Amino acid sequence: MAKRYEMLWDCEYCGVKKLLGLTHRHCPSCGAPQNAEKRYFPPEDEKIAVEDHPFVGADRKCPHCASPSAAAAKCCGQCGAPLDGAAPVKTVSAVPAPAAAPVASVGRKRHPGLWAAAAVAAVALVGGLVATFWTKSAVLTVSGQDWKREIRVEKSAILDKDSWCDAMPGGAFEVSRSRKERSRNRVPDGESCSTRKKDLGDGSYSEEEVCTTKYREEPVYDQWCRYRVRGWVQTRTETSRGLGRSPEPFWPEPSLRTGDCLGCEREGSREEAYGAAFTGSDQALRCEFKEAAKWTPFTPGSRWKADIRVATGGIVCDSLQPAAG
Repeated sequence: MAKRYEMLWDCEYCGVKKLLGLTHRHCPSCGAPQNAEKRYFPPEDEKIAVEDHPFVGADRKCPHCASPSAAAAKCCGQCGAPLDGAAPVKTVSAVPAPAAAPVASVGRKRHPGLWAAAAVAAVALVGGLVATFWTKSAVLTVSGQDWKREIRVEKSAILDKDSWCDAMPGGAFEVSRSRKERSRNRVPDGESCSTRKKDLGDGSYSEEEVCTTKYREEPVYDQWCRYRVRGWVQTRTETSRGLGRSPEPFWPEPSLRTGDCLGCEREGSREEAYGAAFTGSDQALRCEFKEAAKWTPFTPGSRWKADIRVATGGIVCDSLQPAAG
């Protein structure tokens, strides 16, 4: 169970300090009422425990004279006004912290290099936005088409590999194992405790120990394997390319040493690229496509409407539309 101690307050009228929040509802020197919103926690060596004083709730602030009264009271102990609907007094934790004093500008150390760097960054940002979004419309004519298709050729070979042993592929040989850190575990390692004070609002505060679990990290080790295994490695690229659509784009037909032997070959990944060149602007323009279907309509001599980036002169390829007429 949390322990309770008396809050302290200072008389605002006669200046007596460190009066007890529960015991001294009025100043014993001048009789002035306690200001509940000016209570504060005592130093550790001046704490006074609360004895035989049950907690019934936070004091309520009289709406007429602003004096605090016990939560169980029906009328204000200072002016006698009814306390119906009276709000609880503010507790220490609820009192807003004083606003930070403005920092004087006199004598502040200036860093011209930082300002210059910020200015350069701002200019670069604006330039990038202009280059990206400032465009003008133009009608362009297709001056040519080109295309390229590639096939990677792979060869069966003995490869040197390493991995966690539980992920080692079947067929691996010449295996060597070693111990290696694979992950880390968080392990409980005692507690970190602190004392928490809570203003109860009746002139007292509670104090209890709050503890959180501390953790340490411990390495988790596993088996790391180095091995040799049969696999595929890229050895060359076969390419076909052309201008226009005569002939139509086709895939190269690499000559392969097929089979299941070391040194035998197979086709690997494929890539294709298609380009269209345009005239009609101040400079030569070009768009590239990854699919033949998107490239096919751009036949030489056809006219297209497009957006041109003013800053760079580049074409916004996604904006291409057939030109009327």
